[in-house]
Order: sequence, then structure tokens, then C-alpha cells
Amino acid sequence: MFLYRIISAGNRQHTLLWSLLPVPLDFTGLSALFNRVISCFASLIDNFLGKKKIIWGLFLLVALNPGLTEARVHGGLVLMFDDGYANWLTAVAPELARVGGVATAYVTLNNIRSEKLTYEDLRNLQNHYGWEIGTHTNHHFNPQEFVKRKGLSAWTSQELVSAIRELRTQGLKIDNLSFPFDATTPEVQAAVVQHLESFRRPEPLALGSAVREDGSIPGTEISLANYVPLGLIKKWIDLAHNQDRLLFLYGHQVLPDADFVTGTVEAASPHTLTATEDIKAPPGADLYLVPDTSKRSLGGPIRVVGVAGKQIQVGRGDLRHLTKPGATFMIGPGYGLRWSDFRALVDYAAPRVKFYTVHQVVRGQWYKN
Repeated sequence: MFLYRIISAGNRQHTLLWSLLPVPLDFTGLSALFNRVISCFASLIDNFLGKKKIIWGLFLLVALNPGLTEARVHGGLVLMFDDGYANWLTAVAPELARVGGVATAYVTLNNIRSEKLTYEDLRNLQNHYGWEIGTHTNHHFNPQEFVKRKGLSAWTSQELVSAIRELRTQGLKIDNLSFPFDATTPEVQAAVVQHLESFRRPEPLALGSAVREDGSIPGTEISLANYVPLGLIKKWIDLAHNQDRLLFLYGHQVLPDADFVTGTVEAASPHTLTATEDIKAPPGADLYLVPDTSKRSLGGPIRVVGVAGKQIQVGRGDLRHLTKPGATFMIGPGYGLRWSDFRALVDYAAPRVKFYTVHQVVRGQWYKN
């Protein structure tokens, strides 16, 4: 004789039919034991099936919504660095590589001659880290002033073509340019596009998706002299992500936080900022002031002419309109960007946008990713 037992799964919506269990009814105790064992196994199996349903449901949810497991990456960030410094290779490139990032390095031959970096450094950036190397001209002269004095032909041959030739001779692929001091004219730009893919044009908010018809790509500077708060940069990254566009940012050096000094404003007069405590000036003579680190610097760089005790003297602007008591100020190298800010920028960007070089943008390669 066989016992047929239907075991319900509590409040769950399914039941399990257990059948063909050869349990003699004459042995009441043994039958009860079997019933208990069957109930135990039924409960275990029921729990397993319940979890299996949950796991299967999660699998379908993830498969249909990949954004749940990782942030969807849209748009891009094009980072550019000017002049030429050894820590591009020793610090900046490894930091970007940590998140799969790349950049474009515009180098002037002046910095190679002065041994601020070497051709081997540039080849390592290009061949090992995937950076693009561009030209920042031969001697870093102001193009506008040079052309006024010596003419366009002289600038083209002595500053543009000579730099391209020298860099290419060293095994570097040179396709793009940034102008020293961002100084340019339409005739200089026309000369550049005869030899290269693009040149950079400064803009307050450099968002785009391709090289412009005149051969330019935009760029917004984020060095201390043209300070942009980290919070605002993050909003720009979100904008590039949400609109599936490219954000173009450029600087020069990424420096240790110890090269910058912050403090609290006690008072401000037209050319003097008074802090709440004595100020220990950071090393270096080329110092600039950010009167209020919560605001973007839009009125042009503010050079520091002296630091004594609690006071910072500047040579231009009216500080009364740029800061207030209680605000946080910062002084440091004008062409520098704090390491902590750079790392925070990279970490914020990595899960939201992809990093590209200028050459990839000009060739339209960013659309393929």
C-alpha cells in the first residue's frame, strides 16, 4: 500500500506532489517518521525553489537593465596638458591609467631643452600609456606678437614646422596643436590647419562633439590661475554624460597639495586680503590668488605680489567684490592643479564618461565606443 501526500508550501503559491512513497500503514510509528522526514525535505526544497525564483528574477532584471550593475557611461572627457613636465609620466599618466584614462600632452621644445622632460618620457607616454603627443610650438613665443614682428611665414617655419619635424623625428605622432598663451589670429589658425588636424580654442565651457569647421576644438582651463571649483567641474561632467557630449579641459602641472595654501578670509580691501591667521607662503615666486574657492575665477588671473603675516597683496582687481569674511582663499602656482582635486576629478569622471585624446575626437573614433 502506498501513501500519497500533498505538502503545501505555507503561504507560497505552489505545492509539491510527493508520490509513490512505499510506506506500510501497519507500522504507525515508522509511517509518522516518514511523514516527518518527507515534511522536512519538502520544506528544504520549497525554500530552495523560492530562492531560485528570486535569483532568476534578479538575473532577468539585470539582463534587461545593465545599468543596475554598473553606471552607464555616456559622453567623454578630453584632458589636455600644456608645456611639458616630467610628472606627466611619473604621476599623472599612472593616475589616469588606474581608471583606463588617457590624455593629450602639448609639448614645447623649450621644456625639452631645459630638461623638464625628455623625448623618452614622451615616447613612454605615447607608447605605454596611450597618450597623444601634440605640439605647443618650438620656443613658446606668443604667436600674435611674433607675427607682428616677423611675419606669418617666419612663425610657420620657425615655430610650427620646425617643432613638428623635430618631434616626429623622435618617433612621436604629431597631429594637433595648442597655442602658447592661447594667443592666435585667423591667419595663424589657417597656417596651422595646413599642417595639422586641429588647434585648441579657449572657451568658458568647452562642450562639443567634433572638431569645428575652422579646425578648432574647444578647451576650458582649470589651472589655479583660471580656477574652477571641483563641484562645478563635476556638474560639467554630469552635463557631458547626460547629453552624450565631450567635455574638453586643460591644465599644465598637477602638483602636491603642499604647494598650495588655503586659509580663511578676515577682511578684504581693493588689493589686500587679510586672513584670520598668519600665512606661510608656498614655495615658488609665481603665485596666484583664488579669493573665494567656492567661486569660479572669471575676471582673469590674480597674481600675488607679496605675502607678509596675515596679508596677501595683489596687483589687480578689487578683492572686495571677489570674496567676503569667512570665505576660503587659496594661493599657489598659477599653472598648477592640486593633486587631491585632480584625483577627485578622475574618480568622479571614470564611471560616467570615457576618456579620449584629441586625435580620437578629430577622427570621430569616440562614436565607435
